[in-house]
Amino acid sequence: MKATRSTYNSRVTLISAPETSTSTTAIDTKPAIRKRTRSTASLAADAATDYSDDVKPAKIEKKPKVASPRKPPVFKVALDKAHPAPKRWEEAYEIIRKQREGIVAPVDTMGCEQGGRERTDEKPSQRDERLSILVSLMLSSQTKDPVTHQAVANLRNNLPGGLTLESLLAASVDEIDAQICKVGFHATKALNLTKLAVRLRDLHGGEVPEDLPSLLAINGVGPKMSILFLQAIGINAGIGVDVHVHRITNRLGWHKPATTLPEQTRLNLESWLPKVLHPKINLMLVGFGQTICKPVGPRCDLCDVAKVPRLCPSRRVVSPKKEGSASPLKKLKGEEKEEEESDEKSKPKVEVEVEEAVVKSEVLGEEESAVVKEEVEVKVKNELVW
Repeated sequence: MKATRSTYNSRVTLISAPETSTSTTAIDTKPAIRKRTRSTASLAADAATDYSDDVKPAKIEKKPKVASPRKPPVFKVALDKAHPAPKRWEEAYEIIRKQREGIVAPVDTMGCEQGGRERTDEKPSQRDERLSILVSLMLSSQTKDPVTHQAVANLRNNLPGGLTLESLLAASVDEIDAQICKVGFHATKALNLTKLAVRLRDLHGGEVPEDLPSLLAINGVGPKMSILFLQAIGINAGIGVDVHVHRITNRLGWHKPATTLPEQTRLNLESWLPKVLHPKINLMLVGFGQTICKPVGPRCDLCDVAKVPRLCPSRRVVSPKKEGSASPLKKLKGEEKEEEESDEKSKPKVEVEVEEAVVKSEVLGEEESAVVKEEVEVKVKNELVW
């Protein structure tokens, strides 16, 4: 910088920038050489060393992960503090029980206790029957009763030797899956059935165990299935809670607060419901839920509980069904048609003949019509059988 005194005012100093040269300097574009940090002697020693004999370390092969044995889920036996019994539960229970006696639901004819058998089929051995019940329960999750019933019937009819432990051991996963392909999650259930056969053979001597811990250790078997199996063979081990029991008891207001999981419902019910009713409530409420208290569009217009004031807090007004809709009356398959045919056969053929007599009386005179009337009366008396 250059400072000069102003010619006009001595107090002012002018500062001017130095003159820049017009010549351009060449810029060195060569990369900077990195300085060595090691001595020349060490570099020479490395150059003289022969590394040709060195062998690279072998790669350590990772062992394949072995699936750990399935740990049984934690099964809580009872609540730390019992749930209080809901008000008027006995009244609601008795009303449902009486109405349920007049209804035949799918669970009554195609439930897991049937083991895929029809009412006319010959009963298998105790060992095969228990296996069929457990297989039915394993296939029943996320599946309706008619589909489960048909799947078990397919296993019974199409596997060589029927539905036995030996046939499950001999069949492949694909062969089992082909028979149960209509049920939900059929691929997983087919694999679980093969594991079930191996487990029963290796750990239980081919027999289905009769205790909760052993049943819960089986792949695909939960608390509901275990309890229902034990109840089917006569052991009262608790309450089997499925979606119907869970839904209906919450609609009735039996849980305070409302439960969100079936296991919570089971623990609440077992804490206050008399133990003698534990084996009965599942079948009663499942059939009631399949026909009356449905998950979508419940038939409150047909429910006897809804007719009692302030007994069901979930009661709602339902418009009557159209004529010809299915009614949950107590009619087994084929019985309704047989009754109609028998009623038609038993009715005397009187109406047509009387009509014919009326027509003849209009055409003929009074004397001749009286004779025709007497003939018809005699014929009717002969045909009527009291």
